[in-house]
Amino acid sequence: MVPPLPPDSDGKTLSFKASVLWNRLLLGTIEKANTQFEAIREIEASRGNN
Repeated sequence: MVPPLPPDSDGKTLSFKASVLWNRLLLGTIEKANTQFEAIREIEASRGNN
């Protein structure tokens, strides 16, 4: 879920509060992707061992 921009935003800048929300979401997404990539690497490594 993407947090909405505040009503007074010009659409180009974020308030500090909005940036904190976005950063949390982005870091969570990156962490999830890294976990998925690690699982893929493990699967690929196990295929190479067979």
